[in-house]
Amino acid sequence: MPVDEWTKAQRLFAIARALREGPHSVRQLALLLHLTESVDGPTWPGIERTLQRDLNDLELLEPDFERLPGRPPLYRIRTHRTTLHPVETLALHAAARLMYHRSPGHKHHHLQALERLAQWLPERIRPVLRRSASDVGKRHSREDLALEHAAQAWLEGHPLRFEYLAPGGSGQWRPNELEIYLIEAHPVNLDLYAVGYETSFHRALRTFKLSRMRNLSVLPDRSYTIPDSFDPRSYFESAWGVVGAGGGTPMTVRLRFAPEAAYRVLEGGYPNTEVIMHDRYVIIDVRAATDASGLPRELVPWILSWGPRVEVLEPASVRAHWLRELRDTLARYGGNDG
Repeated sequence: MPVDEWTKAQRLFAIARALREGPHSVRQLALLLHLTESVDGPTWPGIERTLQRDLNDLELLEPDFERLPGRPPLYRIRTHRTTLHPVETLALHAAARLMYHRSPGHKHHHLQALERLAQWLPERIRPVLRRSASDVGKRHSREDLALEHAAQAWLEGHPLRFEYLAPGGSGQWRPNELEIYLIEAHPVNLDLYAVGYETSFHRALRTFKLSRMRNLSVLPDRSYTIPDSFDPRSYFESAWGVVGAGGGTPMTVRLRFAPEAAYRVLEGGYPNTEVIMHDRYVIIDVRAATDASGLPRELVPWILSWGPRVEVLEPASVRAHWLRELRDTLARYGGNDG
């Protein structure tokens, strides 16, 4: 139906829908609803009076209707979207994007979670989010097999039983039972990890990657509570990624970055780092937990990712491991082009 044939009820619904997305003036509403192509034409005074009457009527019908001070005055209908600070909206968008990246998601609840997060966002950016997530379900990850069980165990307070293949371990699947205190996303690769008290073998706080679990089951006949003594800030204080106090004794690794990488290091954003000096070269100290072998296992791949643009200065054990990795790479691949 053409706009000029709308009934009053249709106009009120259209105005209410616009005001739920954000504040608008009378002129902005007229242009947004295509009631006029210009506010300078001869028909504008009549349109303005009609819209003002509609707004007065809507104020009587809608409890959350608000007139905001200013020139010209703005109108809105308060909702969870119109009252969000822009940074709050950005946080919700980031949560939706994280859900997308972690959802191989042929399951209905993955799509439903994305849709619910999208509903919190302003209408103008909602379509972009939906289009960006249109391929959910076309990817595969073993993490998807563990996510539902881990979420259920965590939210209901029941232990999670599973078999786990630890990297660098015996190569055998080991049974574990975990009272989950927190499910954490890795700050670099966004993989999900369960942090909690392992009761069957370690009897200590441990971190387990969801995608390394198999044969999962929730134990509904047993319950637990998350102790007040568990503080994620303390647990992750020495973590480079997600391996915190459950790992070995933390160590400090000193690194020197070449000029072409220095500016990227100085941009910051890396955990537990301290800049020692910077000129053309940048030297930093990084604090990271170690594994059973005494190496900061989470930190090593990050160091290697810089290639020849970084040098490990100390401790000697980490420098030796770094050099051995580089020599092994050269021995395996470097002789083919000589």
